Amino acid sequence: MREMFYDPTKSYDVNYAEGPWGEIRDVRKKDDSRTYGDLFGEALTSPLGIGAGILPTSRHIRAAVEAGFDPVTYKTVRRRERASNPFPNMVRLYPEGADIYPDDTVLGDPDMSDIDVTKDGVTNSFGVPSMDASAWQPDLARAVAGTKGKATLIASFMGTMREGMTREEYVADFVETAKLVLQTGVPIMEVNLSCPNISGVHGLVCHDIETSTAILEALHTAKGNTPLLVKIAYFPPEAPLEALLDAIHSYANGVVAINAIHAKVVDRAGKQLLPGDASRLYSGTCGTTVRWAGLEMARRIVSYKKKKGWKDFVVVGVGGVTAPEDYHLYNVLGVDVVESVTGANWRPELAGEIRNDLSEKT
Repeated sequence: MREMFYDPTKSYDVNYAEGPWGEIRDVRKKDDSRTYGDLFGEALTSPLGIGAGILPTSRHIRAAVEAGFDPVTYKTVRRRERASNPFPNMVRLYPEGADIYPDDTVLGDPDMSDIDVTKDGVTNSFGVPSMDASAWQPDLARAVAGTKGKATLIASFMGTMREGMTREEYVADFVETAKLVLQTGVPIMEVNLSCPNISGVHGLVCHDIETSTAILEALHTAKGNTPLLVKIAYFPPEAPLEALLDAIHSYANGVVAINAIHAKVVDRAGKQLLPGDASRLYSGTCGTTVRWAGLEMARRIVSYKKKKGWKDFVVVGVGGVTAPEDYHLYNVLGVDVVESVTGANWRPELAGEIRNDLSEKT
């Protein structure tokens, strides 16, 4: 069986209950004491981490640590259970060019048997599923215990907009979910503002500066001394990225960018590929085809950080890291941490490759 944390040929529920898959090779050596910077005072034992998305249980977290990744991020949780979008959720993409841009129309193919993630993109169309807190809280606590002394754990979470909710109630849901996460003893939290989560609107929370600021201000009090990262999406050059970064700096401890690029995914007849209602014409697209966006955002965020003199503001770069050379592109920009999701899933040896590559350069 192919080694991977999340198998896209199986449903989310099967992956949650039975994954990870194959024999994830333990690349950690007991005599390897090298570190690669730190995250909020915790030394990182790997040059590459895994972002939110492919590690939905403590078993997946354990496998990621054994594969040599650090930090590792527990998949985004909600306060109440939410089912995944209909299967399939991840399909192969054939963009006409090398990159995928917002609102592009791209050809998808459910056949992923010969996918090469160093060249091909994939969809990420789950709808941010979550178990109820009564299920994920004890499992997240197991992940906390299992990573101590081995790797740095980040727990991703978000609030949920429901029909008829006011903005105040929406903000309160973020706070209540954060409190549940904190009860597990996680060392670092990550609030996910990068996914569509506004009822009746095709949009991202992070692009609504007023709502994002209200959420972050409320979380600032709730989080206590626990560091808080903020996951955001791509911002076009004309969008108010700096205003959001100001709010993040005021109320949190750092930023993670980017999540997926939203595009229309169609079959060879030009029709919606993914099953379900019309909203699934759009999907988050990931992998090497969105690397341009991750690098652009990393460059802009690091530049603004330097301009403002934010020495303790953490910048995590993620998007399109599928090979060692991609890691170096982020590293030279000055980000504090580099993460991978799609690349790490199909290539669990990636952290080890980067570690070896760095050893050869020194």
